[in-house]
Amino acid sequence: MKYCVHCGKEVLDDAIICPNCGCSVQYGNNGGNYGGAQNNNAQQQPYVPPYADSYSGLSVGGLILAFFQPLIGLILSIIAHSEAKRIGSQKSQSMSKAGIIISAVLLGLIAAVFLIYFILIVSLIAA
Repeated sequence: MKYCVHCGKEVLDDAIICPNCGCSVQYGNNGGNYGGAQNNNAQQQPYVPPYADSYSGLSVGGLILAFFQPLIGLILSIIAHSEAKRIGSQKSQSMSKAGIIISAVLLGLIAAVFLIYFILIVSLIAA
């Protein structure tokens, strides 16, 4: 078996197009396995893209914005988390989870402050 360079899914040796992403899986003249020589072992390691376990820009941006603009940080962190799950990046998943948690906590604190402020204003007007 060989693996698609674009999505990393396993494809048949005689495949021309990856059934998962639709990209061409022909590699030069021999159509060989991406990443080196053919491995005949029973447990061949799946293809892991070189960027799969690194921090993505979305997860870093989501974490930073979680402190300054929690709503935007929450949105970016959620998008980064789904993207990290898709490519299998544990580091980006961890960082985006931190961004989600921090954003949610800060949004909760902001909502609590506004609620207390609103209650004080209403009580002052009623008095």
